[in-house]
Amino acid sequence: MADDKAKRSGPVPGRGTEFHISELFFSRTDGRGVIASGNAVFERISGFTYDELLGAPHKIVRHPDMPKAVFWLLWDRLKRGEPVGAYVKNRTKAGGYYWVFAVVMPITGGYLSVRLKPSSKMFETVQEFYRRLRARELDAPGDFTPELSGQELLSGVKELGYPDYVAFMAAGLTAELMSRDRIQGKPVDDRLEAFDAMSRAVGDIFKEANALYADFRRIEQIPVNLRLQASRCEASGGPVSVISANYSNLAREALAFASRFTDFGQRVLDEISLGLFMMGSARLQREMTRTFEGEADSGAPIDHKREMALLSAHMQRCGDMARNTVGRILEQSERFIDDSRRMRRFISGLDVTRVTCRIETGWLSDDDGGFHDIINKLDAFHEDVERRMKHIDSLNDNIIERTTALLNRSSRRNSAPPPEATAAE
Repeated sequence: MADDKAKRSGPVPGRGTEFHISELFFSRTDGRGVIASGNAVFERISGFTYDELLGAPHKIVRHPDMPKAVFWLLWDRLKRGEPVGAYVKNRTKAGGYYWVFAVVMPITGGYLSVRLKPSSKMFETVQEFYRRLRARELDAPGDFTPELSGQELLSGVKELGYPDYVAFMAAGLTAELMSRDRIQGKPVDDRLEAFDAMSRAVGDIFKEANALYADFRRIEQIPVNLRLQASRCEASGGPVSVISANYSNLAREALAFASRFTDFGQRVLDEISLGLFMMGSARLQREMTRTFEGEADSGAPIDHKREMALLSAHMQRCGDMARNTVGRILEQSERFIDDSRRMRRFISGLDVTRVTCRIETGWLSDDDGGFHDIINKLDAFHEDVERRMKHIDSLNDNIIERTTALLNRSSRRNSAPPPEATAAE
């Protein structure tokens, strides 16, 4: 009964408007943001009638508590043809409010926004983040242009632990879909789980790559110290000086190449964030299409058949974008195997030089233990590098395995068109 009550409840002045966790709703606008269509759930929750919604600017449901930064960022991405996701607090006609996580994308002739009810821990964090940001906007309205406030929002996203807004919105949509599944007693979405695991794996590669780069920077002084130690042995130290110079040259080349590892990590992190968001969006769009199919006899003043065709086409487009992103991740990961092999060749060259150096220093006087300490540092460096490379290769293999599985699953899924898409066509 509690579920039914939440599903039926309408707007209450000054209070939150409840809707059921299972409900989804959408609205479609033209390129100016004027509402062209929407489903019955949108009409009920907003408290506005179709006559009041259709032809009205979408800001008719904008709540004054919302930071203007969110809308600046939303429009900035949409105008560049990019999808966007955001937590949004909307107002009802009666003065109440309701929170949503909105997935908004450009479509032919305008924009489509699909919304679900947020319920995750991340949602709690975002509400407080929005409160602080909106307070700053209101305290200094003359200083906070929408763009400047948008930059504050992006800085805040990084403080929350996300490298950029795409990673933030991907994490938000994933958190809400998984929380929604738990509340409804549904099984874990293994596709979202796979993307989440890949994201963690690439994050670990990024950390290891940065650490590898830092390791090479730290040993830059060691060959110099080795040459200084060898110079004390006069002519007998000549071979060691030559070997240390060779080591130094090889290490510089390896250091330059190590930056490609960090570049790879950043590129794949970006792709995974977008892929995770598009995978969640495709799933959301499929459910929205099925839900709207059941509103055919609702008597709403919209062209149901036309909207079904638009929703079905957009559902297919979201799925294609998700699959394309997975394909790009796989390509990047396979190319990374070659980079890893080249790095190992650099490391092998350094290792041979290190062993040769150990042999040569064994013939020299080492009363103060200087050679021994330097060689031990090189040994420790090579052990660290080998451990990091093994971990990086293992993580990359895991990403390749998961992306291949996702692409194979997607191919099987696409062998038969979904019933709602076929009906709409």
